[in-house]
Amino acid sequence: MDLILASLAFLLIALVSGNNLQACSGSVIGSRILSKRRGIALAIMGYIAGFILEGGFLRKGLFSAMPNTMASFTEIALVISVIIFMVAHKMRVPQSLSMTFFLALLGANLAMGEGINTVSVGIIVVFWIAATIISMFATGWVLRCFSKMLYNRRVWRSVRSIKALLILMSFITAFTLGANTIGLVFASTPGGLSYYAIFILAIITGSIGLSSGELKRVNMEIIPLRYLNALVTQTVSTTMVEIATLAGIPLSNTQTYTASVYGAGLGYRTRILLRKPALIILKIWIGTAIASLVFGYILALI
Repeated sequence: MDLILASLAFLLIALVSGNNLQACSGSVIGSRILSKRRGIALAIMGYIAGFILEGGFLRKGLFSAMPNTMASFTEIALVISVIIFMVAHKMRVPQSLSMTFFLALLGANLAMGEGINTVSVGIIVVFWIAATIISMFATGWVLRCFSKMLYNRRVWRSVRSIKALLILMSFITAFTLGANTIGLVFASTPGGLSYYAIFILAIITGSIGLSSGELKRVNMEIIPLRYLNALVTQTVSTTMVEIATLAGIPLSNTQTYTASVYGAGLGYRTRILLRKPALIILKIWIGTAIASLVFGYILALI
């Protein structure tokens, strides 16, 4: 086993598990359906189940776009991603690993003149943009439909049903993140039982120790989610990521979830949205995407 590669993978997955936990259990914790401890435990179980059962799906998509990716390129992408996620964790901003890691690999491949399937890369980038836009607007539309359906029903019965569904969707969201985001990093490693063990240990470590700041940023500073809004947010976000996973396309839960949170804001009559956190997140996403591509290119040349 390459100890440098394994160590970098462990550190990155720990950071990602903590940074992205808000996209999985943020709704049930923010809505006080589950305690923070139970919400984190739910996310850990989902991460591990998705990683084990569907983590291999991303290998096809990754090597379709960049068939000649070498181990040295993976190490470059891991280093860049670790640095970016450490900064994101410090700033308490949710970050997209799919975008960061993929673009760093792309930069390294471009620098070395390795074969790149431009059609596959183009499809992935278009899917990122489309998924974000769809998540935002679909959430608002679905919320209005659900609100009309539940208008004349017994309130407390509906609330109990929504709570149960929200817990289920939180698990499924974590499942898709384990399959897609964590699966993307796993796809770039040699694989095997030893890497499975490393990734699972990193998931547990990061989820428990590195998630507090991001949970606060999305669920308290952007918009306090109500039960129905939280359920629809999870459902729309998870659906987009699962579609991407089955197609072998890397897509960030953070990206779709954060967009869905803002889409949920459209469901409030008063449009309770805080622009500053959104602008911070958007600027960091764009900045880190460009930085990942550029530094991947530079480090490969060095």
